[in-house]
Amino acid sequence: MGKPGRGVLSVSVRAALALGVIVGQYLLALAVLAVLVVVDVFLIRSDQVFTFNVLEGLVGSVAIAWVVVRSVFLVRRAERADQPAALPLTSAEQPGLWRRVREIAEQVGTRPPTELFLIADASALVQHSGRMWGLVPGERRLYIGAPLLIGLSAGELDAVLAHELGHYANGDVRLEALVWAARDRLLRTVLALSGNSATGGKGVKGGKGGKGAADGPDHYLAKVFIPYARFSLRATQSVSRRQEFAADLVAAHVAGRGNVIAALRRLPTLEAAHDVYLAHYALMGRTEGFLPPAGQVHGGLLHFLADGRRQEEMSELVRNPPAEPSSPYDSHPPVLERIAALEALPDDMRQVDVARGGALALLREPHGVLVELEATWPGTAKPEPQRVAWQELALCVRRAKHTRLAGPLRAAVGQAAAALGAAVGTRPELDVLLDMIDRGLWFEAADLLPKSEVAARSSGRAHREFARTAFRAALYHLSVSALAEAGHVTWEVCWAGPAVREVAYDGFGQALKVALDAATADPPDTVPLRGLLTGVRLR
Repeated sequence: MGKPGRGVLSVSVRAALALGVIVGQYLLALAVLAVLVVVDVFLIRSDQVFTFNVLEGLVGSVAIAWVVVRSVFLVRRAERADQPAALPLTSAEQPGLWRRVREIAEQVGTRPPTELFLIADASALVQHSGRMWGLVPGERRLYIGAPLLIGLSAGELDAVLAHELGHYANGDVRLEALVWAARDRLLRTVLALSGNSATGGKGVKGGKGGKGAADGPDHYLAKVFIPYARFSLRATQSVSRRQEFAADLVAAHVAGRGNVIAALRRLPTLEAAHDVYLAHYALMGRTEGFLPPAGQVHGGLLHFLADGRRQEEMSELVRNPPAEPSSPYDSHPPVLERIAALEALPDDMRQVDVARGGALALLREPHGVLVELEATWPGTAKPEPQRVAWQELALCVRRAKHTRLAGPLRAAVGQAAAALGAAVGTRPELDVLLDMIDRGLWFEAADLLPKSEVAARSSGRAHREFARTAFRAALYHLSVSALAEAGHVTWEVCWAGPAVREVAYDGFGQALKVALDAATADPPDTVPLRGLLTGVRLR
């Protein structure tokens, strides 16, 4: 682990392997071109007279050669986004976190990072900004996910940091850009030959070209380059997997075997929990223009993780992490394999830290830091949303959603009433609509609603039934909006899930369904719906 000379040899071997992938691709292309030249010379010399067959063979050779040159030598390298959206943390702003990182770097036996960033993802990573594909040393960057500070113990965070800094000690990160460039160029060549970039690399892993590829030069050249790509990717990814095992050993030496195992068990669960929290809680109102209070987009994960039911779910997954499919093309070994390798080590008798959230104490003024992190995160980009407290968020979001979806029906009621010579005035649209339904005029409003292509082409009874279905859906949103306005139904955040809990009297949902069915029946009956709006429960 970081002994002099061992890392240098490892880096040299990895550099040779990455360069070999790039050079080998060009040599394979040159070999194909050389074979074409030999075939062309043979064709010309075999016929004393320049025949049509010779001409056809030469044209075919030129076509194949152009495909090789276009796909190998002229393929454009992708721009790599080396720096994710992140909040820089200076040592003056966050002395506690920096002190811990430097202490761990010293224990690992490597130079500490020159820059430290906080990111929104439930992950950590290191980067090296050296020149010449990392062969010339440069600045070091360490990225730490805010969910890790919130959801890990201090010992588990030490294990994560030691693992990442172990990549520095082992020389893994210096060649990251070179290895990435080799893989990217190889994959882009194969995708260019397959003629279908939407395969996403499946042709490389499965050994098949693009779906529906024609039997032209690209198709046959892909059969030459795909086996080489598969071999090269397996070789480079095998090295990456060994790097992960080596970094785990570094982390075990620094933070203790038990803390590394605990971190490996918890990280996939924490990442999944963070995804659920973001999608169903923090961002539940983004479409409607609402977000939780400043700092709570990421900081609210604390509420989610503190819920008793969520803790039980996570504890079960931590004890029994699900098995992952293993592939020779994966850059990381399955978590269970990494845990098994660590459990095979002698017990170091070091205490495992089980105090959840202890890592957050490393930050000075964590709330202010999380507020600043939101400003760097694309998920909270402009237009600036309205910030509301957690206890009001679900109500605001659901009311706004129902109001938005009821908008077309509100407009249709106004148009239909005007066409019938009735003024809406200050009366609620739902009251006007119920009167129209009682008079048998519901279709006049329903026919003004947006229609699907099938509904627009229909006629007669089918057209009327299409309109009835759309009318009922819109009437539901308009009715719920009115019921929420009257205080008969509300919503609140539920940390145990599902994220939004409807608060109303028992049987409200069924009563609303019955009332809507009656209002859109033939003949219609608006009495049940009017009763709900006035708070009367009809049996």
